[in-house]
Amino acid sequence: MNLDTLNQDELYNELEDLARRQGVTSQDMWNELVDEVIDSHFNIGELEQDQDLIGLRDDLRAKWDVYQSESGEEVQPLNEDPHTLKR
Repeated sequence: MNLDTLNQDELYNELEDLARRQGVTSQDMWNELVDEVIDSHFNIGELEQDQDLIGLRDDLRAKWDVYQSESGEEVQPLNEDPHTLKR
């Protein structure tokens, strides 16, 4: 086992920090960030092939609601309706 292997809590803390800095406002943005972080740590050897990466990915994606409630601010999805006029 690699001593540098990250656990779910460490990854969530990293995701939470990145999401705040990047202004993540939707489940889709959160899911993309989860994928990027897991892939990045896998590519540099901090996550291993024999770990349940699919389960880890699913668990971290499911933490969107936790992030929303802990963020201390209302996270509203962007209005992407092209028919809405901006004034």
